[in-house]
Amino acid sequence: MIHYTVMPERDQASIESTPFHRYVLDDDTVWSEFYHSGDGYLLRFPKLADFEVSADGTNVIAHPVTAVDEATIEHLYINQLVPLALSRQGKPAFHASVVTVPGGAVAFLGKTGMGKSTLAASFALRDAAFLTDDALLIEESGGKCFAEPSHASLRLWEDSVEALITADTAKAAAISFSTKARLLAGNTLTYVDEPQPLLAAFALSWDDEEVITIDELAGLDRYMAWLNNSFLLDIEDKDLLTQHFEWTHRISEAVPTFALDYPRDYGMLPDVRTAVRRHVASIGIKE
Repeated sequence: MIHYTVMPERDQASIESTPFHRYVLDDDTVWSEFYHSGDGYLLRFPKLADFEVSADGTNVIAHPVTAVDEATIEHLYINQLVPLALSRQGKPAFHASVVTVPGGAVAFLGKTGMGKSTLAASFALRDAAFLTDDALLIEESGGKCFAEPSHASLRLWEDSVEALITADTAKAAAISFSTKARLLAGNTLTYVDEPQPLLAAFALSWDDEEVITIDELAGLDRYMAWLNNSFLLDIEDKDLLTQHFEWTHRISEAVPTFALDYPRDYGMLPDVRTAVRRHVASIGIKE
């Protein structure tokens, strides 16, 4: 559980200390900075908001920058702060979209731009449902992994919206830092709000393949597919790192994991859906 508070707007004051971690976008723009603050943390999203996170990850306080809209702050909290705070609580969180298949769900692991949301939308529009767009939270029970549902919305670039989405699909308020559309679950995009057994994971790659390829990952490759797509709040905390490596190993061992590549052509998406479903069925995964 996380106790979340939004404070009144304020300007971002200078910070004298050096961030222990910084995330930089492809165009060299600083997206976020991580600072130690007392016994907790301060996460800064320049020109958007500061977030205070308690040492145990159970409390988050948002400090929006003046004139930043409520939808932007909510989006940052749901998609960035929640998985990071839960990682501090020792709960696994990964960069992935998740959709239903017969018997449970599958995850598509990948960083921003790999096509996770487009795949999730493609499934959710055709005889399936999505659980999450970008942050996979996992609960372990009885030796099995269960994917937890997240916010009932998907974010897509305009070309994906034009190719896949009908005009009657509900849209959420725009956010200030991205031109992606936020699409709400409903009659068009089907969403499931109950945990689902995680039957398999597919790590997305993009190697200009002309055909759909699915290859089993094993050993270090399988482990790294999960580790490279994990949320982690404090990369300097040795105890947390040890715990993080242990749970990532445990999950990578429990969930069959494959590399998935396919032509980034909207016309291929029906074939990708079929290939994923057939592959899960072929390996005899049971709920």
